Amino acid sequence: MTETVKIYSLPAPQVKPDPFLAYSENLSKRRTTIIIDNGSYMCKAGWAINEKPSFVFRNVLAKLRGKKESETQVGNDIKNIEVVRWLLKTQFDKNVVTQFDAQEVIFDHIFNHLGINTAGVVDHPIVLTEAVCNPNYSRQLMSELLFECYNVPSVAYGIDSLFSFYNYRPKITGVFGLIISLGHHTCHVLPVIRSRFDVRNAKRINVGTYNMTNFFHRLLQLKYSAHASMITLSRVENLILEHMQFSPNFTDDVRLWEKEDYAKHNTHVIQLPYASLPGSSVNSASGKMEKCETLLKRVQLARQKQRAEKIACDEERLQEYLTVQELLEEGDETALVALQELGYNSATELQAGIKKLNCNIRNLKNLMATHQEDNQDSPFKNWCEMLNINNFSDAESWISELKLKRKEVFEAHQKLQSDRLKSTHIGGFSSTTSNDLFGGIFANPLEVKSLQQYTMELEEKKEQLKILDEIIAEYNREFSKSESNFSFNLAEYYQLHIGLDRIRVPEIIFQPTMIGVEQAGIAETIEMVLARYNPADQQKLAENVFITGGCANLPLIKERVEAELLSIRPFKSNFTVQLADDVMLDAWKGAKKWATSNDNLKKFSITRQEYEEKGGDYLKEHTCSNHYVNLPPLVRKGLVNPPTPVPPPKSEQKVS
Repeated sequence: MTETVKIYSLPAPQVKPDPFLAYSENLSKRRTTIIIDNGSYMCKAGWAINEKPSFVFRNVLAKLRGKKESETQVGNDIKNIEVVRWLLKTQFDKNVVTQFDAQEVIFDHIFNHLGINTAGVVDHPIVLTEAVCNPNYSRQLMSELLFECYNVPSVAYGIDSLFSFYNYRPKITGVFGLIISLGHHTCHVLPVIRSRFDVRNAKRINVGTYNMTNFFHRLLQLKYSAHASMITLSRVENLILEHMQFSPNFTDDVRLWEKEDYAKHNTHVIQLPYASLPGSSVNSASGKMEKCETLLKRVQLARQKQRAEKIACDEERLQEYLTVQELLEEGDETALVALQELGYNSATELQAGIKKLNCNIRNLKNLMATHQEDNQDSPFKNWCEMLNINNFSDAESWISELKLKRKEVFEAHQKLQSDRLKSTHIGGFSSTTSNDLFGGIFANPLEVKSLQQYTMELEEKKEQLKILDEIIAEYNREFSKSESNFSFNLAEYYQLHIGLDRIRVPEIIFQPTMIGVEQAGIAETIEMVLARYNPADQQKLAENVFITGGCANLPLIKERVEAELLSIRPFKSNFTVQLADDVMLDAWKGAKKWATSNDNLKKFSITRQEYEEKGGDYLKEHTCSNHYVNLPPLVRKGLVNPPTPVPPPKSEQKVS
């Protein structure tokens, strides 16, 4: 008894543009706080009175070109992110905001969709997340943007992973904890000592979900090079979220994958989209002639569907070509890389490719328009009415005539190719002259054709051959039982088999050397952080290990960290590992809880007056914030007197 294999389909992209919310008088009068979790991958924003953020979107923007007025799309407004992949822009460098022109566009998107309609003023306190050990210069520009551009009354900064930890244990004072933050670009191990973030002993790893995506993308494109164009970064991200998991014991699990039965039962088969003929059932109660009529209709519908999909594919490629062409004209640095990714070496070759795509799209649209006007019910109409099935009494004679016609069309196609080749070697094509200078091969003036005529006739013969081949193949699948077991399954050709990669890709968090990053993994980093404390504090930290961050969405992360702690900690010592309830929204919820309790907002927000007096990099420290390091002012020559040198101690002075 054969076991059926479960086949997973790729999730259809369901991106809905962010709605524009109503700005009520209640929100305006109460000056309700706005919570913004400004993550390097996803941005979460909403009012502090709501249970969940109003908007969750990719923290990227794309400025579309090729139109009279340039349009900037943000996050969920981008319908197909792969089409504008070369135009994407983000405000982050790793996890630190550096591009504040892009950050301003993100803020505009948030405030506009929240419905704030006060001109030039966002009269609401802001709670904003920032990176661990965020540079003062970055915070200074962020405060300058919020206070000078949006005139906000106050702003409070905090770390997203600490807000998530606050959502987990908000009311306990003097608490110890070890936070493992698994982010998009970086991972952090953050110790909390007596409810305060110990920044001196925190550690960072430059590996995250972004590295997983790139690693898995390269693996799939090497393994399935024929489907490289279909294996996009967006699909790879979905595959990681749906099919990857951490391994509690990676070495032992790799040995399990060496067993055939284990590999067979744990390999996930992913079906890529493809254009195929509708399935046919073998032997029904109706006669063969009725089946032949049915398969003819299937072929006709399939040809129309294939043309429509080919047009859509060509139009998408054309848009990508035009985007790269505009980047070349503007002198963008990424233009040459994008050009090589498309398989071209120069702008001239790209222009030729654009012309060819335009021609193909125009021809296919004209062909489809002709078919719709003629309302063709038969694929033979206008070129071979003698193969109309109504002219035959049985299926065998019809298919025999069909095969003869196929042979005739093939020979005509070969002759056209040969004639075009002879014309090329004899001196080129001509559409007006009828002189034959080389022995009468084309002595008849009527036989002298142009290159365009040869090309059109060859394309017509190719189209006829495709139709005949598809009908014959459908007939064989419908009636040839002896060959049914050896028929080619097109669906299997468009399948991805994900086996050992299901645990190998997430393993780079614990072994970054697998992708060439010479850094310690999460387990070694935890051990290094714990080693900086005395045994009593180590035990308190190990009893409250907290995992958060988008990468923690993958299954078995808690079990893997527990297994690592079991090998790190002393014999019979206790430890507890807790996973955030909602790793994607936990930081936003923690910031909301922090802002609405214990007057935290009044105590730790930076007002406009404090910003003007103490500088844009000023920060009020609290349980979820970075530590503020006040850098000394720059001494400019001629403006500030140098300090008076202090004489050395008497013991160091020379004795006269």
